[in-house]
Amino acid sequence: MTESRGIPSVSVITSAFTRAAHARANSLGMPGVRIVILPSPLTPKSVPQVKQMAHDYAEEIVGLLTTG
Repeated sequence: MTESRGIPSVSVITSAFTRAAHARANSLGMPGVRIVILPSPLTPKSVPQVKQMAHDYAEEIVGLLTTG
């Protein structure tokens, strides 16, 4: 993992995986892992919709990468 090497990272997941992502982070001893949760599901979304979501969440992702 990049965090263990001092490189900030953010996991981007959909809401369907929230519980699993937190459980995995805890099992790896990383309870404070930075996670951005997108609404589920992504499957029915078009490419333009996914691009818009990327734009909508970019500020949050960058903010998590550049703070503490």
